[in-house]
Amino acid sequence: MIGGMFEKEKIGNVTNAERVNTIYAMSGRCALYACLLDMDIKGEKTAYVPAYTCETVLSSYLKAGFSLRFYDTDPEGLVSLFKEEDLKGASVLGICGYYGFVRYDENFVKKAREKGIEVLLDTTHSPTYIDPYATYEAGSLRKWMGIASGGIAFKSASPFKISLLPPDKEHLEGRYKAMEERSLSLSSGDLSYDAKASETFWNTEMRLRKMFDAYDSDEYSKEVIRHYDFDSMIKIRRANFNTIIKNLKDPKGWRPIFTKLRESDVPSHFSLYADDRDSMQKFLKQRGVNSTVYWPEPPMLDDIDKYPGSKYIMQHIMSIQLDQRYERDDMEMLASVLNSYSEHVAQA
Repeated sequence: MIGGMFEKEKIGNVTNAERVNTIYAMSGRCALYACLLDMDIKGEKTAYVPAYTCETVLSSYLKAGFSLRFYDTDPEGLVSLFKEEDLKGASVLGICGYYGFVRYDENFVKKAREKGIEVLLDTTHSPTYIDPYATYEAGSLRKWMGIASGGIAFKSASPFKISLLPPDKEHLEGRYKAMEERSLSLSSGDLSYDAKASETFWNTEMRLRKMFDAYDSDEYSKEVIRHYDFDSMIKIRRANFNTIIKNLKDPKGWRPIFTKLRESDVPSHFSLYADDRDSMQKFLKQRGVNSTVYWPEPPMLDDIDKYPGSKYIMQHIMSIQLDQRYERDDMEMLASVLNSYSEHVAQA
């Protein structure tokens, strides 16, 4: 089976050099919110942000008192479609390197920085990438390893002024319980534990969406991050992506978003566009491949039809895990299932 929650990560033997001005938070949105609170904004607080993003990202901006101004994203390569005139009056530019493939225009980001605009990079999909012009970077490592508190943030120029709140005990208990139930599922083969893990996770997640703040991480999660073998993770994810691409036949009814890796690319998932997403997800799941949709339309988006690229992405994208838990055989199996779906579409 491909896809599913991570088990609780063990503390590794690697000692990572910590970047200057780092904070650890209870979640990605807590880290993002902490950055927004830390900013010294004079006057109106307006954020220029992607229409294609997670609802929880936009919630952080709104909770911190920002009004939102959106830009579109090109489905071809997930390139941000910035407009220079939209920077006028903006106090923050929010950027994202989707699925580990950073394709936005860094010259535009540089211009924003030169205008005195704060630049906040959402690193949830690209935690190993360092943007030379970002004033803040914040995101979650939960899509990358098994930790209860995944938030991490960096500040480029000076130490954080903000003090984090103690982590929420109920949230942490739910996260650790979900990982334990996932471990029981894998060790026993009893899929009912997976269902319990999912229920626990989503109960915890929905509670967090209602009460998130600038919460600190727990110490165990911090130690996992400080001693995690990121070099090995990067190597395996890149190799797994290449194995899938190498074994694909001509896709029908779907297409991969990316087919080649640049030196800085570290895939979070294997992401694709499906003509009939519901049908494809069902086909794959019946053959042992789970998939996820990142993200549905956020409710705070003013009018999705203003952003046709983002609308297309939201209606067609789906993602499959290819992380360090999987080996070459797993990725060859995944490619074989994707090829079977293409044959299924061709014969329909």
